[in-house]
Amino acid sequence: MFELTLFPLIIFSLSLIGIIINRTNIILLLVCIEIMLLSMTSNFLINGFLLDSIASQIGAIYIITIAAVESAIGLSIMIVFYKIKGSLSIRFLNLLKG
Repeated sequence: MFELTLFPLIIFSLSLIGIIINRTNIILLLVCIEIMLLSMTSNFLINGFLLDSIASQIGAIYIITIAAVESAIGLSIMIVFYKIKGSLSIRFLNLLKG
């Protein structure tokens, strides 16, 4: 049983390390956040399978929906940011006002 829940934990930890290490690129930061959400989703599904619960599948659908909305909003903000500043560096992110 523990072997099944170990894989999402490892993926979540690797994406958290990617967020901590990455300090320059917004796209890599967004990809690491998406991987974190997908590892949480797979953990919900594995636990639901082990506990024979349908609620975890419903929770996984909600998480996937939120991840899709989050990536769409993040990509649209990045497009506008690139048009204004000409770069996707996090150092220029504090210049956004409004």
